[in-house]
Amino acid sequence: MRSRGPAAPRGVGAIVVAAGQGHRFGASRPKQFVDLCGMPVLAWSVRTFLDHPDIDRVALVLSPPRAASPPAWLPDGILVVPGGVFRADSVRAGIEALAGDVETVLVHDGARPFVSAELVSRVVNGARGGPVVPVIAVEDTVKRVDEGGWIEETVPREQLRRVQTPQGFPAEVLNRTHALEDAGAWEAQDAAAITDDASLCERLGIDVATVEGDPANLKITTARDLALARAMVETGLIAAGN
Repeated sequence: MRSRGPAAPRGVGAIVVAAGQGHRFGASRPKQFVDLCGMPVLAWSVRTFLDHPDIDRVALVLSPPRAASPPAWLPDGILVVPGGVFRADSVRAGIEALAGDVETVLVHDGARPFVSAELVSRVVNGARGGPVVPVIAVEDTVKRVDEGGWIEETVPREQLRRVQTPQGFPAEVLNRTHALEDAGAWEAQDAAAITDDASLCERLGIDVATVEGDPANLKITTARDLALARAMVETGLIAAGN
């Protein structure tokens, strides 16, 4: 059995990554700035972290042009940081902004507006023992197909999970994994393929635990996702203003 001893953090910081351009969304502006029932998508996520009693500092990573002229609706008390070309570059910028101030760091995708305070608490508590990610079970039947689209096999889903954010890490672990990535420990083409921070831990053989995720914590990638998010608010599944 793997041991994950407790280590009470001095402080907890959150990095909200929102520097992407959202090309798959197909709008004239990045998805995180599109209106979601009266507030930009990004504002929903940012507010959850700013209001959470366990979060001491929040770093918001934006594209360099937006970081130079942040949106007027951003609340006080948030660190605005210019991001990089790839997601890993943006997370590293957030790490540097929080450097020395926190012992635990949560990394969240700004395109997930419905992150709940309860989920943040689960991740914070889990990260006190090491890297942790929220997951939800895969309910659909999963098939592996070849390049021509022909089914090769049915993949057992019992051990498959869909991974969400925020993902939590001891600051020392997150610093170490990104320092190695920045130093070129992996091939340059890997940078574009790094879609979450837990994968960096996996490459170094660092154990990553899981906590229960939240089905409502959807990621907005397409216009259909946005329509679903709006419906969730309009039907009361998600409380407006919460």
